Amino acid sequence: MIARARGLSIALLVMLGAAPCLAQAPASPPPAPSPTHPPSPPSSPRISGRGGVGGLIGGSKFYAADEYSQGALARFDFSGQFRYFFTPHLRFQASPGFTWSAYSKKEPPPFTDSAFPADATKEHYLALLVPITAQLQMVWGKSAWLYHLGAGPGIYRLWIENHRKVLVDPVTLRLHRGPYLGVAAEVGVERFLKALPNTSLEVSAIHHYVLAKRDEQFPTGWNSAVGVLGLRVGTNYYFDVNRPKKRPDLPLPGVK
Repeated sequence: MIARARGLSIALLVMLGAAPCLAQAPASPPPAPSPTHPPSPPSSPRISGRGGVGGLIGGSKFYAADEYSQGALARFDFSGQFRYFFTPHLRFQASPGFTWSAYSKKEPPPFTDSAFPADATKEHYLALLVPITAQLQMVWGKSAWLYHLGAGPGIYRLWIENHRKVLVDPVTLRLHRGPYLGVAAEVGVERFLKALPNTSLEVSAIHHYVLAKRDEQFPTGWNSAVGVLGLRVGTNYYFDVNRPKKRPDLPLPGVK
């Protein structure tokens, strides 16, 4: 009996001595995280089938011809654009816009406006232009820089206002407004952002030449071709136009 009690006492002491050691044993380390693959680099904006949208703002000046350029003052120029890459070096651009010209208070008008016969200068005259152009552009560049040069036809709506009213030709009594054909040429450069690789900042210069001469409608004046030079800055965003569609999930065999 005494021997049995002595054995139980020894076993109890051994267990009590081992408990602190077990409590201090370090926990097993957490499993190492599975390796992750680095994110794939963004696709180049010059890949065939990519598109882009953008907006530009700047200034323009009517430099030709006759009444449109005499006494002309520079004014704001606005433009939007959609682009599509046929190849890495050739893209299409469609671009609507708006610009206008004011005139010097020292320049006389070509004829007296019957609605405002006291006006002796072009101070209150405006020439307003809405271009809608389509271009083919050559594209080149390295790294984050992209350059382009393009040209193409356009449809232009042009009209003349005096005191915010459309001018009337005194001979034909036709309102001095209408659509005209023309051409546009553009050169520019883009710089893509590191943090937003599909977004670029752009500086471009554009030249519009509008075939606005109509002798049978406006024989008294404001009747010539129109040349406009513009300089704009803005931003573009490029995206995948031909992104493949997600395949629908197929039902499991035997499930209707």
